[in-house]
Order: sequence, then C-alpha cells, then structure tokens
Amino acid sequence: MTSAAERGAGTDAPGRSRPDGFPVQPGVPRPEVGTVPDRAPDPAPDRVPGIEAEAVPAPAPVADHGTGERIAASNAEGGPLFGPEGPIRPIDETELDRICLHNLLSACADMIFFKDRESRFLRVSDSAAEFSGTDPASMIGKTVRDYFTPEHAAAAFATERAIMSTGRALTDFEEPHLRPGTPEEETLSASKQPLRDFDGRIIGTFGISRDITARKISERELKARTAELDRVGRELKTLLDTSPDLMARFDRDLRCTYANPAAREITGVEMLGRTSRQRGYSEDFLGVWEESLRQVLETGRDTDREFSVTVGGQYRFLHTRFVPELDADGEVTSVLSVSRDLTDRRRIEEALAEQAVRDPLTGLANRTLLVSRISEAIEYSGGADDRLAVLFLDLDRFKLVNDSLGHAAGDELLAAVADRLRKAVRRGDLVARFGGDEFVVLCENVAGHAEAASIAQRVIDCLIRPFDCAGKPMHVRTSIGIALAHGPDTTVDELLRDADAAMYQAKSDGAVAGGYRFFEPATHERAVHRMNLEQDLRQAVERGEFTLVYQPIVALDDGRVTGAEALIRWRHPERGLLTPAAFLEVAEETQLIVPIGRWVLDEACRQLAAWNAMLPPGSEGEAEGGAEVGAGVAAGVGAGVAAGAGSRLPLLAVNLSSRQLSHDGDLVTQVAKAIARHGVPAGRICLEVTETAVHEASLTARSALAAFSAAGMKIALDDYGTGYSSLGHLRDNPVDTLKIDRVFISGLTRNRGDDAIVVAVITLAHALGMRVVAEGVETPEQRERLRELGCDFAQGHLFAMPLCAEEFGELLRSGATAVGALSCSCGV
Repeated sequence: MTSAAERGAGTDAPGRSRPDGFPVQPGVPRPEVGTVPDRAPDPAPDRVPGIEAEAVPAPAPVADHGTGERIAASNAEGGPLFGPEGPIRPIDETELDRICLHNLLSACADMIFFKDRESRFLRVSDSAAEFSGTDPASMIGKTVRDYFTPEHAAAAFATERAIMSTGRALTDFEEPHLRPGTPEEETLSASKQPLRDFDGRIIGTFGISRDITARKISERELKARTAELDRVGRELKTLLDTSPDLMARFDRDLRCTYANPAAREITGVEMLGRTSRQRGYSEDFLGVWEESLRQVLETGRDTDREFSVTVGGQYRFLHTRFVPELDADGEVTSVLSVSRDLTDRRRIEEALAEQAVRDPLTGLANRTLLVSRISEAIEYSGGADDRLAVLFLDLDRFKLVNDSLGHAAGDELLAAVADRLRKAVRRGDLVARFGGDEFVVLCENVAGHAEAASIAQRVIDCLIRPFDCAGKPMHVRTSIGIALAHGPDTTVDELLRDADAAMYQAKSDGAVAGGYRFFEPATHERAVHRMNLEQDLRQAVERGEFTLVYQPIVALDDGRVTGAEALIRWRHPERGLLTPAAFLEVAEETQLIVPIGRWVLDEACRQLAAWNAMLPPGSEGEAEGGAEVGAGVAAGVGAGVAAGAGSRLPLLAVNLSSRQLSHDGDLVTQVAKAIARHGVPAGRICLEVTETAVHEASLTARSALAAFSAAGMKIALDDYGTGYSSLGHLRDNPVDTLKIDRVFISGLTRNRGDDAIVVAVITLAHALGMRVVAEGVETPEQRERLRELGCDFAQGHLFAMPLCAEEFGELLRSGATAVGALSCSCGV
C-alpha cells in the first residue's frame, strides 16, 4: 500500500512513526492535519499495547473530499483561514487533542510520560527521551529498567504500582535515577497520576518530571557553605576564647573595645572602655605601646614589637603584632593587638633544643648531636692521626627480639644497652644512638689503635652478661667497627662510613661472642663490592638469571639414586656462574632471599613434575622417603599428584633459609601453590632447614614446619652438630632426616673425635626414627666407614658433582644403582 493510500485509509504501515514520534500499530486510524480520510475508519478496535481497556472509535471526519484534499475553514468575517501552506481545513476535537499532545510532548522542557499497567512506556516527551539518552520512538514498549540501574528502576515501579492500586496521585516527590555508565546519581522532581480510560478504569500511569539535579547540587553546596561559615564562626570564637595569646582591640582614642579571656585574665583588671594608662603600667612600656598604636592608626600598616613588662605581678616578655582594621571605605577604624608570652616560649624552645639532640628512648645523643660533635672534634684536633676514633656497633639479631617478644620488649632492651654503654666508655666519650639498634661511640684523645681496641673490648664485655627482657634472660651479641681519623682532610661522613663498613666486616668474620675490626682500605672496597653485588642481585631476580643444579643422594646399602638436593646457581652476565657462597649472605641481609627462595621452590616442583612425566612406572623399589605419597596434601598446603606405584621419582630436597621461615608470612601458601601448579606428589618434597634456623624460628615458622610435615613433605635438619646440637630441636620439631655436616665427614677416618660424633648422630637419629644423610663424602674410605656405622644415605663428589636437570633426568631414566664420580657437562 502506498503512503498516500495509507493516509487515505487512515492507517500507517507497520513500523512507521507518527509525527509525535511514536510507532503506529496496523489498523489503528491516524487522522492527519490537512487531510480528511476518504472513507470510514477500519472498524477494528483501536488498542494500545499493554492497555486492556477498549479504545474509543475514532470520530467521523468533518467532510469527505478525497485523499489529500484541503478544506478551508472560515474566519470571523466568513473568509477562509490561511496557513503557511495554504488554506487550513477544519479539524475535530480528537485530532486537536492529538495535535496538542504532539506539541506538548515535543516542546515541553519537563519530562512527560504515559505508561501502561506493566510500566511500559506508551508515550514520552522529547525531553524525557533525551534524558534517557534515546529518541521517543525507541522507548515505546520499554521500561525504566532499560535505561537506569535496577535499584532505581525498582523504586519507580513501586511508586507506579502504588498509584495504580490506590488510584491516588503522588505529587512533588523526589525520584533518584542513575544511568548505567554514569558516575553521579540524578534527582528528578516528579508527579504521577493514574491513567484512566473514558470509563474511569485505570489503565496505567502518567506523570511529569523535572531534572532538579543542578538545583539539588546547588542546595547542597549552599547548605555546605552555610555550615562551613557557621563552623568557621564557631571555630573563630573558640579560637579567640581559648587562645593563650592576648588579643585586644583599640579604637582611635586608644580605648580598649574588646579583650579575649586570656588578655582579661593575665592583666587582672577591667580593660573594656579604658586606655592602657588607666591600667597602671610603667611609663616606659606605655610610651612604646601608645606609639605603636598611633603608628598603625596613621599609616594603616601592621607592625611588630617586643616588650618587657610586669603583668599580673609577673615579669614577662611579650611579642605583640599590631594590625589595622579597616571600614568599607578603607579607613582605619581600630587596631587589633595580638600578644604572645615569650617567657614560656623561650622555656619551651630551650627544652626543644635539648630534645632535638637527644634520643627520647635512651637519652643518648642522637645522630644530629653526634655529627656536630664529630665535626667539632675533627676541627679541634686537626684530624691528628689515630687520636680520634669512631666505634660503630649494632646488636646481632635484634629484630628477633621485636618479632618474638614485641616492640615494647625491644625498646626495653635498647634502653638497658644504652645504660651499660654509658658506664663502659671513658669519661668524656660520647655515646649516641644512630638509629634502630645501631650505636656510635665517639672517642677523643685516644692513644692510637691500642686504646681504641681496649674501649671496643670494654663495650663487648659489658654486653656479655644477659639482660632481663620482658622477664626473660636475653643474651646480646654485638659487632663493632672502628675508624680512626687519618689527617686534617678527614670528614664526618668518611669516619661513619668507614666504621660502618668495618662493623660489617666484623660480622662477616663471624665472631661467635661478638668482635671488632678496624677499618682498612680493603674494607671500603669490600663495601663497594657488596653494594654493587646487591644491585646486581636485584636485577638478577627481575631478569631470571638463576638456575638449579641437582646433587644426587644415594643409598649406601646398594648405591641406588634415591634423591637429590636442589642447589642454586647464578648466571652472572659478567662474572659467570656463581655459587651461593658468592651472594647468599647479601641475599639474606637484603631479604632478597624471600623472592629467590620462592623461585627455587617453584622451579624445583616444575622440574620434579617433568621427571615424573618422563619416568615410566617401574617395580624397582621406592625413592628415599618410604611408601608412596597419598592422594592429597593436608593442613591447607594444597593437593599434589601421587607418584605411581613403584615410581623411581626421587625425593627432591629444597633448602629453606632462616629468613624465609621468619619473614615470609606467605610461605605455606607459596609452597602449596607450587605443588598444586605443577601437580607433584608432596611426599617427594624434602624441605631442608638448618638447626640455627630452627632455633631462631618464631611460632609462625614452627607452625609452617608442622603444616609441611602434616602435608606429607619431609623435613631435614641440615648441618646438625655444627650449631646448637639441641635434642629439644629434634623432639619439638617434625624432623624426618638428620644431615651430618661435611666438617665431620672429612675427618671420619683420620680423627677419632669426628668418628665418635658421627657414630653418636647416627645412633641418636635411628633411635628417634630418623634417617641420616652424610654430606661431603669424597673418598671410598669414608663411604665404607659410613656403611659400617649404619648411615642410610650420602652425597658428595665421590658419587657425583651437581648435575643439570637433563643429566640428572638421564641418570634417573637409566635406573643406575651406582653413580660413580659423575661430573656435569652442562656448564653449571
């Protein structure tokens, strides 16, 4: 049907839009302005989607002159009416209603809408569509849920259901809306009415809304500004009423017109309405005071003065600022004086000056005073060789005190150490707390190295006796670095730097009961080397420059390869392949050992999974560690994949440092993730810890070991016999294996003492149900002696050098029962 025919029939084709922007349903009459249908409308009922009431039939046309014919109306004089396009035909009330509705919906700035009983839009104004981010035709049949967030749509639905159920309108209420993707909520002022048909039945709702977001924002801003002004006013009054400063206002006759409580209290006399002369001050004070007031009144510029005056019977020093107050014309009408009592201020400044150079916890000199005193000592002595010494010391493992007993106990210990240091040094020596657990002693007029060493030894001796820390005896060790002035060019920074470097050298020397070292040029070189090593190590972590090698562990009874120890190597881009001895100490001190240790755990699990996939299930016994691992990992450590029955998958030992145990609070989770990520059996992981690490372990670290053991992993105590050799450590921790240090193995066939120690360790371990691994086995004689003593396993160069992953995998694949002196050909 053509458009003209459609208009003649009084209908629109499906999908077309009416002039007011709403789609026309098939068969629904649509009278048009300027035309009259040439036949009666379709008798089909006129229904709007969603409205169940019957529609009123469209009224008959005024006249029938054919499609598109214009019929002129008459004006008051009987002549035809003309519009821009020619004569205007008469229109009936129904069409006039539609024209009015169309214009209203198109031009009204407020948002108008009509909805059915399901809250679907029947008609909307252009402004409502624009607010919703669409056009009127697109909104027909949709709901606010299509344009706003669910919670705001639900609120709109609720109000409309209430209107339809009660038949009562809701007027002038606020309705929030939030459009998806917009950060701010918008507020509408709305009025909604029930929409009724001609029989009075409620067929939906209609309403009008106005966007009052800007107004609400303005109201909130105005309210906030008003509240802020009120707050400022209250604060200003509070400030004036509570200020310790003396505030007063004087008019042009020098009479006081205002005085705050502090000014009234300190003078002790009535001030208002009086001049200063009427309050009995001295002539000297009055002359300067009145001169200052007159100067400000005449010039309009503020000024500052200081006065000494007897006020309230006390002699005081006052600093006063005189500020002009102006009227609207810029004329000076009065002067505001603000006086501050410098007496109390000076006392406070003196106290602050003392606090500025003293450590509040220990009462020792702080770094500021120390630097100043060293500078003065260098200047006074002219930097004479060996006459000025700086001792730099810190407390070994002090962080363990804070971590285990708390910072309060740590502070108590620092204060006690400071007290002993004061008593240990000579009269006139300056003891300073440099920061944390670091202390510095400045010694002037020393008789060279000998006296400086004597003072250092006295410091060490004074700390040997245990401290009472939180009700527990605490032993403190210290390492001391000593630097002496070397001439007039000596600087403060050099002395402190050199003493600090010497202290680290003393630490690296490993004196058991503490020790001291004098600075030497080589010490500085070592410090520079250490700093460079630390930077390289950080880059190595980021660049992934580490690799693992694997040293086989063999069963001494038949030579089977039952496991391996994963050993880290660093492929340094300039220095080549480095063993842990070259970088492990720095990694520990900088706590880089934590990310490095996590990488080692993950890489070891990955490689174990690769070997597991490579090895076919066999029937040749089991790897060291007993029966095959079960199907899961307990205690929240994560699930592993059990090795198949008879698998030759080795027990892989991975070292955990004391730093990892003490400082990596996420260690258990990291191990769990590594096992789960690579699907390795937990029972094929052995975590090696040193006895020192166990001794220093916190409660959290001990819990971690317990969790690992409960999960089926093995725990090995490394280097047993070189540290505490505590039976309590064996009893209180879930240890499966003892590893005898190579220092005892090396003298096994030559030294009766070493032989006896090895016998004792093996006997003790077996009595406790533990297995024993001997480290550093290098000769057949050592191997045979260990067999005689009943040692279970061994590792060392006699059997194999550390192998790369490929070579160790080939060893496993071959199923060799005797390793022989294998060496690595992979360059690691």
